[in-house]
Amino acid sequence: MRIPGVQTLSRIWRESPLVVRVVGLSVAGMAALLVLAAALLLWSSSHLEGPSLTTDTRSTAFSSSGERVAFLGRYVKLRDPVTDAAFHIVYHDNGGLLPGPSDWSIVAAMRVSLRDEAAWLADAKPVSTEGGSGQSASPTSARPEIPASWNVTSVGTSYVRAGVLLVWHPEGVLELSASTF
Repeated sequence: MRIPGVQTLSRIWRESPLVVRVVGLSVAGMAALLVLAAALLLWSSSHLEGPSLTTDTRSTAFSSSGERVAFLGRYVKLRDPVTDAAFHIVYHDNGGLLPGPSDWSIVAAMRVSLRDEAAWLADAKPVSTEGGSGQSASPTSARPEIPASWNVTSVGTSYVRAGVLLVWHPEGVLELSASTF
């Protein structure tokens, strides 16, 4: 039984030089390999990296203190329990296919226990206001808005740890300000 076109293709295949057949297979194989590699790369970047942390969020977007504290905990290491938080977080997650350093601006005020002051201020140095031996923080560091319901009347004492401005208030409130912008 003769199938139209098969003989012609078979003759062309037989008559073509071996080099052309090898190159033809290599091109087809390479194309298949590239498609497979691209699919694997896309899958891994979407499944292994986890959800993007990119956000521009204020604490007023959440109705409960638990939600505010949980959200803040995605961006700030909470050294001890926090009962409430007020914040504005701008975070550009530059991960993904071509990862790079992320950029952020985080200003937060956290209600904490007075007994946890040492844990929150561990490794922090007092901020120098007179050019003395203490570390200095940027005078333009943003400060969070502390809710009036927290009854904070003190100015607070400023510290710096790893480039992060911390302000401790004796009412049990810690301010935090960090930015790469």
